[in-house]
Amino acid sequence: MDHNPSTARSSRLAMQRLHHSGARPVRVLLIGDRAHLFSAVDGSTVAERAADRMWLSTQHGVDLDVLTDLAPVLHAVQGVFRTWRLWRYDVVLVALGEGLDAGRRPRTLSRVGDLLTEVLEDAAAATDVVVVGPPVTAPDRSRHAAAPEDRLRAVVGRLGSVRVRFRAVDRGGDELARARAWATALGEEVAASVTRLDGAPAEATAEALRQRPDPEAQRQHALDELRIVGRPPEPRLDDLVELARAAFGTASAEINFIDHDRQWKMAVAGAERGENPRAHSFCTVTIQRATPLVVSDAMTDPVLRESPLAQGEHPIRFYAAHPIESTDGYRIGSFCIYDPEPRDVSGLDLSVLRDLALLAQAEITGADAAPTGVAPALATARSA
Repeated sequence: MDHNPSTARSSRLAMQRLHHSGARPVRVLLIGDRAHLFSAVDGSTVAERAADRMWLSTQHGVDLDVLTDLAPVLHAVQGVFRTWRLWRYDVVLVALGEGLDAGRRPRTLSRVGDLLTEVLEDAAAATDVVVVGPPVTAPDRSRHAAAPEDRLRAVVGRLGSVRVRFRAVDRGGDELARARAWATALGEEVAASVTRLDGAPAEATAEALRQRPDPEAQRQHALDELRIVGRPPEPRLDDLVELARAAFGTASAEINFIDHDRQWKMAVAGAERGENPRAHSFCTVTIQRATPLVVSDAMTDPVLRESPLAQGEHPIRFYAAHPIESTDGYRIGSFCIYDPEPRDVSGLDLSVLRDLALLAQAEITGADAAPTGVAPALATARSA
C-alpha cells in the first residue's frame, strides 16, 4: 500500500508503533528523541530492544507507541497532548537521552516537570509515569554541586505523586552496552508498573478505559484520513486472510472496515467481496471495545442473534475478531474469522488472531511495525 513504511504524524507529533506478540497486551507510550531511540546498534534500535525486554519482563504482548519529538514537545509542552488520549496507556515512559542533557539546563528541567504534569492530568488514575535518564560521569559530578539525576529526582519529587518515578541508566561501556542498558531499564520499569496494576482498582486502569466505545465522529475521521475504503484488492491483505483460514481452519476470514452506515470488506477469503449494512454487522460490535470478540454460537448471543447474518441459508455461527486501529488508536475495523457452525472456543489462540490483525494494521497505517515474536501457530501456517 502507498504509505510511508515507518512513520506517521498525529496531532503534529512524529510517532512510530512497535508490537510484540502475546496475550493481554500492555500498552506503553515512550516519549524520547529519534536519534537516541531509533539509531540501529548491532542491527536493532533501542526502541526495538525495549519492546522485546518489555515482553520478556512481563510475559504480556506489547503495544509500544513511540513519540520521537521530545525536544519540540518540551519547547511547547502546554496542551501538546490535548488530542492524544493519554488515558489509553498503562505506562508512560519519558526517555531523556544523553544528548538532551536535561539535568544541566534549568529551563529544560522545568519543562520536564511541565511535561510530567501534563501527562498526569490526562493519564488513567493507575498509570505510572517513569522518567528514564543517564547519570553523569565522575568528572561531571566534580563540577556541579548537584548531579543531573539528583535534579531530575527533585523534579519528580515536587510533583508529589506516587505514580511518578525516576530511573537512572548507566552510560558506561560501548554503544551496544548502553543500548542494552536502556532497553533493560525500560523493560524493567514496565514490568514493575504491570505488577502494580494487578493490585489497582479496575476502574482506575487504562485497560478499563480502553473498553469504552470510540467517539463516532473521531473514529470515522481517522478512517477517512487513511483513504482505504474503496481501494482495489491488496494482494498482501488477501494473503493474510487466507493465512487466517489455514491457521484456524475456518470457512472464512475477512478484513472489514466500518464506514458510516456500512461494513466494507477490504480482504476476503471464503466469502464474497462487497459490503453489508452496519446495522447487521458483527464487526461493528467488535470495534466497541479494545479486546477481541469471541462468539462460539451467534444464535445464543443476545446481540448478534438478531442479525440477519446469524440466520438464513449461510449463517455465521462461530465468530472471532480483533480490532484494527488507526494511527491515532481509533478502532476503525476488524480482522475476523467465522464458520457456519458453532465451535468450541476453549482452545482458541487469541494471540494468533492479534498477530494477524497487527500484520494487517502494519500494511494499512504505515506507522505500525509488524509484530515480533509471532505466535508459533501463525509462524507454522506462514511456512506451510
